[in-house]
Amino acid sequence: MRVTPKAKKASVGGLHDGALKVSVHTVPEDGKANKAVIASLAKWLRVSKGRIAIVAGETSRLKTIVVEFKSQDEMNAADAKLRNELL
Repeated sequence: MRVTPKAKKASVGGLHDGALKVSVHTVPEDGKANKAVIASLAKWLRVSKGRIAIVAGETSRLKTIVVEFKSQDEMNAADAKLRNELL
């Protein structure tokens, strides 16, 4: 995903160079923006924050995440939402 910290409007959606765009109000210091990204994604995907982890790009605007889903239905719903947003 492509993260924009210190954005005027917090949002999840759209594409930037093939990556999901996530914008947060928070400044990128002491992991604050990463926490805001996880919170925004959790709300958007309707999963708990504890089930999302940044696995690459902690200090970069380009990040890779892992989401743990409780069920196949939950994963399918998230997949449909992402496909709808990205296509």
